[in-house]
This record gives sequence, structure tokens and C-alpha cells, in this order.
Amino acid sequence: MKKSMGRMFFNFEKEIFIKDILKILNITDFDFYKNNKNFNDSIIRTKIIDFVPFNKMKFNTLSYLSNNNNNNTTINKGICIVKKESIDLLNINIIKIPYENPKLAFSKILNFYFNKYDLHADNHKIHPSAIIDKKSIIGKNVNIGPFSVIEEGVTIEDGVYISERVTISKNCKIGKKTFIGSGVFIECSHILEQVVIHPNTVIGKSGFGFIPNKSDTILTPHIGSVSIGNNTNIGSNCTIDRGLIDNTIIGDFVMIDNQVHIGHNCIINDYCILAGQVGLSGSVTLDENVIIGGDVSIKDNVTIGKNSIVAGASKVFNSFPENSKIGGSPAQNLLDWKKLIISQRQNVKKRKKN
Repeated sequence: MKKSMGRMFFNFEKEIFIKDILKILNITDFDFYKNNKNFNDSIIRTKIIDFVPFNKMKFNTLSYLSNNNNNNTTINKGICIVKKESIDLLNINIIKIPYENPKLAFSKILNFYFNKYDLHADNHKIHPSAIIDKKSIIGKNVNIGPFSVIEEGVTIEDGVYISERVTISKNCKIGKKTFIGSGVFIECSHILEQVVIHPNTVIGKSGFGFIPNKSDTILTPHIGSVSIGNNTNIGSNCTIDRGLIDNTIIGDFVMIDNQVHIGHNCIINDYCILAGQVGLSGSVTLDENVIIGGDVSIKDNVTIGKNSIVAGASKVFNSFPENSKIGGSPAQNLLDWKKLIISQRQNVKKRKKN
């Protein structure tokens, strides 16, 4: 089989069989065979040679079907993760792996076999070009890449992977099994466990606070810090400013995309999601489970209540309560905004007719 472009960079470390996939997804053999009655018992030992999109499934390739509208009756080969209620949509010659959320299942499988943050777990070492202060504390099984700098008083806990050209400034703390990508700069920060920080992100630099005074204007020294919770993901080229006096706080299981800016003294609570190019001014608070679409700007001192959704490209100038659906510029209730857009289009049509 011709090797796809993606597999030039992500190769299988070992052979994969259907029985391995069932184990990862915690699916019983009984449940699997119940949904594949037209196959014999040996199918559980079918080898998987590639992961592919649904419309490219062939013999011995694995995919998933999460949208019934994607059903294509011309696809009659391969192995597919699918909801039980959608199994009949697939050709009888396709091997079916039943799972409530097929896309989530596929994500779990990719994470198991291709998560680069686990690949180095048994190969951690400190590169001779790394500069490590004698007053820092380095735990067990820590990787520190070429030309990285670990300053005085830094604590690096067990299992941390630090890539090349990373700088961690005085007295910072990095929790267990955290991954730090190349070119990251960390200052005035405490980071808890299993955090992933992608390349060229800057955490803990001084915020943009000053008192305008013509030629005497100076940036106000920020003497707070940054606190980042467990299992949070921070994308590439992000900036997270430290607090003015109190701290900038990022909670647990927060997902932050690339090119996100978080201003000083922001509080991002657990399970929030921030898409690319989001900009938060100082002292913004996102309560639990807030989802922010791409290219959203939020004014300083605004609070977004828990379980709220902010549509992409919105400009938010006011606070909103929990369970809000927000959109537009200036942002408002999403339903009201849609009605306004429809009304404006109708008015334009009327003017053209007149």
C-alpha cells in the first residue's frame, strides 16, 4: 500500500489489530460480534494498516462515521467505528465497531498510538548544551533539550519534557508530566500537572498596564503571577500575561488554541475552550465551561457566565449571565443578533426595490 503523506511523519510503532482497538475503547467481544453477525470469529484478529477518512476506506483501513449524511453506499470495504443506530447505513461488508461517539473514539485511538507527548517517556535526558542553575530542583526522568535555560529556584517535577530553546525564569514551578514545546518562555508562573504548551508561547510576561502621561508614560510593573491548572492545553504563539498584583489564573482542562492572547488578571475557569485568535483584555472572567469562537475580542472587566457560547468574530463589551448564547458586534443575545441581521437584509432589499 502506498504510504500517505501523513504517515511519512506518523508511523505505526507496532502492528495493530481490531482486538487492540476494542481494548482501547473498552468494547466487549460479545458486543462487537453482535454487530458483525455476517463475519466469522477470526475478524477480531484483522490487521489495521492505516487510518483514513470515511470516503477513502479500503481493506484493512480504519475510519469512523459520525454524520449520517456522510453515508456513501459505494464504500463497501474496511473497518468503521459507528453508532449502533447507524450500523444499518453501512454496507454489510464493512466491519463495524459500535461506539456512542465515533469521532471521540477515533480521537482516543489516535491519542493512544500517536500522542507525541508520550513518545519520549522512556528516553528523557538532559542535553549537555542546556544551562541549568545549581539552585534549581530537577525531578526524575526529566528531559531538557538543547540550549534551554533553567534559572535559579526553578522546580521541575518528575516526568517533565522540555524541548529545545526553552527558557524558564527564576522560581517558576513545572508540574509532573508537563510537555513544553520548543521556544517557549515561562516567567513568574506555577504550572500544575500534565499541561501541554506548544512552541513559541510566552507565559508570565508583564501585562500592558500604564498611566498615560505623554513623554513620562511607563509600563506599570506587574508583580503578580500566572497559575495554570492540571491537564490544560495551550497552543502555539499564545501570550498569557501575569497579574498586576493578584494572579492570572487558568483552570483545569482548559483548551486554548493557537495565537490566543490572555491579558493580566484574567480568570479562565475549568473546561473552557478558546479558539484561535481570541483576545481577552485585562481582568476578564470566564466561568466554567465557556466556549469562545475564533477571532473574538472581549473588553476588560467583562464576565461571561458558565456554560455560555460566544460566536466567532464577536466583539464583547458587556458581561453576560450563565447559559448565554452570544454573537455580533457589539455582542448581544445570539437570537436577537440573528433577527437584527435578517431585518437589515430585508431593509436593504426594500431600498433596492424603491
